[in-house]
Amino acid sequence: PNSLYRICVIGWYAFRLADSYFWYTFRLESAIGTARESIEFLAYKDGKDGTWEKLSSTNGVYTFTPESADGNFSIYAVNKSYDPWSEKFNYDIQVMNLNTTEGKEVPITFEYWPDTFEATLNLNFGNEFRGKYVGIFYGLDHAFPWFKSEDDLTYPNDLTYPVQTIPGTYDLVILAGEQGEDFSKIYIERNRSITAGTDNKNISLSDFTDLTTYFATTTINGAYAWGSLLVGGTTPVFTWFEDNSQLKIPQSLASSDDLYALSLSHYDSENSFNRLFTKFTDYPSDIETLNTLPSSTWEKPAFSDNTFTWNKYDPQIIGHELRFYNTSLANNDWTIVWMIVLSSGWLGSADSYEYEIPDLSGLEGWNASWLPGTGEVDSYDGFVAVSGNEDDLTKYLDPMAGMEESIISY
Repeated sequence: PNSLYRICVIGWYAFRLADSYFWYTFRLESAIGTARESIEFLAYKDGKDGTWEKLSSTNGVYTFTPESADGNFSIYAVNKSYDPWSEKFNYDIQVMNLNTTEGKEVPITFEYWPDTFEATLNLNFGNEFRGKYVGIFYGLDHAFPWFKSEDDLTYPNDLTYPVQTIPGTYDLVILAGEQGEDFSKIYIERNRSITAGTDNKNISLSDFTDLTTYFATTTINGAYAWGSLLVGGTTPVFTWFEDNSQLKIPQSLASSDDLYALSLSHYDSENSFNRLFTKFTDYPSDIETLNTLPSSTWEKPAFSDNTFTWNKYDPQIIGHELRFYNTSLANNDWTIVWMIVLSSGWLGSADSYEYEIPDLSGLEGWNASWLPGTGEVDSYDGFVAVSGNEDDLTKYLDPMAGMEESIISY
């Protein structure tokens, strides 16, 4: 049977997996914007003991077929970009060690910020916004401009704000309030599309609705509770309130696609690790009490000679299972960054684990600097154990209501 697989990219460097034509055949597409373009390097290994093979693309399309009986496979992906500020090339390296039972996406993420934006949405605010400030959220852009009052000559006499983004369809969200006070009004236009070029929209305060809030709280000493919001499940909207309440969309404007993340964190300063619990809902209660944290029983993972060693982690939360470990490293000037994912399906069941970063120097196109050098990279920047109640790993990049996630990180 046919199955859908795709490599998921968060950010604006498109690198995704499209429809497959054979069971477990992957078709990878990479692109910048809407134009397909290959990444710097991509290699694939079938099974744990297989041989690494460099994959070539045709117009930004890569294909491979996992055939190992245990379903294990690995991907080594390198994205190259130029930083005009430092005048250096940067390499974003991501190594995925996964199992075909764990989802229909390979969660590779390359962040990319375009040099120029193809689309501009001019928001023309009415004269009633004099003396007010707003929060604007649309596509890539967010901003908090304020508008001068009639007798104030300090700030520009301009009620237009240009939102720059890339062509697409996004939810437009605007918060409004009196300067020096909390936001009190909200406006949402769902699924507003924009093409290359310039578009205009008039904004009237009469189209706004009184916003609502809720409280996230905990009784755990030293822990911090808060909430965050993705309007339509994709547009992050954030602000702050003097009473420490959290933004909630009024019921009249709410959608089942909206996603709230209710989070509780606790940092252990003595042992230098953080614990985080998050549950996702499409609409929070007026008071959300969060009193769940993952277990603090986990010895700090070790790293030496490009090899990680660590013990198995158990979150000890009902319904949560360990889903994957995630670690990151960087060279001294941060021009090369590694991110490595090791899924529970790929690792298998054991009390402890060992993993060596692969050396692919035998493959065409390999750059020796892509293997961390001893003396330059002697420690990791973070090592994380991610658990939750969802067995599809890609849901941890694209969460949904009803999902829970627990994380411990060094």
